[in-house]
Amino acid sequence: MRTASNSAVNEMCAGIRGTWLWNQTVSLVPTRTVAIYFGELIFATSVAIVLLATSALRPSIIMLLFGCGLAAWTLAEYIVHRFVLHVIAPVRHGIHHAHPKDAIDKVFWQIWIAFVVAYVTMGGAVLAGGLVAYAFYLFAHYSAHHKPALLPPSLVKHHLDHHRFSNRNFGVTTSFWDRIFGTMLR
Repeated sequence: MRTASNSAVNEMCAGIRGTWLWNQTVSLVPTRTVAIYFGELIFATSVAIVLLATSALRPSIIMLLFGCGLAAWTLAEYIVHRFVLHVIAPVRHGIHHAHPKDAIDKVFWQIWIAFVVAYVTMGGAVLAGGLVAYAFYLFAHYSAHHKPALLPPSLVKHHLDHHRFSNRNFGVTTSFWDRIFGTMLR
């Protein structure tokens, strides 16, 4: 009976292979890269929501600190990308530059240690802003390489230009710090 059941499923699948429905269904099966990027994105956003919901601060203070966390993330993203990934650990990051569409198979666990330190030193509202910005970073970086239509063309161009000229355009979510520090590709 199990063979008949498997046979029926295989026959049904064979009938729809190559059709639009089959292609759309298969595209929903997450790859390891999608699972890592979007698993972290969902986790970071969920932690941010919990931190904001449990804060004892006044809403106006929460919004101010949240905004500080967003801004702090963009600067940290720029500094880590420019100095850590391109100066301290250029070999591994260079592999990403050479093969930007290759599967991501590891969580960047060090960032979560930094988030714990941020929580202890700056509090939950600032960390919540940083986590939401990190979630956007994950989305933007994944999209720039795999689904560029999801991002503004200027942001995609900014990041892809970085892959061509690795000493320029270090920001992934914004070009603001590249403009400030003179690393924007002209």
